[in-house]
Amino acid sequence: PIWKANGDWRFIFALAKQLHKTVAELCETLTVEEMIAWAAYAEIENEEYEKRQEQAQRVSALKGKRR
Repeated sequence: PIWKANGDWRFIFALAKQLHKTVAELCETLTVEEMIAWAAYAEIENEEYEKRQEQAQRVSALKGKRR
């Protein structure tokens, strides 16, 4: 199975949860190409989340300085 090959258990379980499937179902149906695409998507989502968090912290810091 692909999740054993790349060792990224946490990602596989998170994807299975998001898709409302079992890990076994993913392993039976997901191609390597699709797994790579999902991993890239997750990385982009994470980067965007981190940028939003950093922006919110900057805004909060600026508001704190104005008081």
